[in-house]
Amino acid sequence: MEKSNFNITGRSVEQGIILEAEGYIIYDTAGQFEKAITDSFQDDPKSITIDMEKVVVFTSVGIRVILKVYKAAKERNVELYIENPSDIVKDVLKLSSLDEMLIKED
Repeated sequence: MEKSNFNITGRSVEQGIILEAEGYIIYDTAGQFEKAITDSFQDDPKSITIDMEKVVVFTSVGIRVILKVYKAAKERNVELYIENPSDIVKDVLKLSSLDEMLIKED
């Protein structure tokens, strides 16, 4: 079986951190996804924006990670948003009724 393709990179901006996720957010990659987000809390940002334009597979385990880090962000008074969601991310968030809460509109 081929290893799942996933990558996430981060950069600091004036108000916080932007993480750019790419590839598959599935069981095999959820830990990497969660770690990248939680590691961002160490920089004490005002906001964390996850750009998910290049995410091609997004399963329920991704939703579980998003909910977990969303709760942690709220406890730290950090705003957490999803920006540029791919169609699959948008669909899964909508099915989970999380789209209005998380998707950052331009």
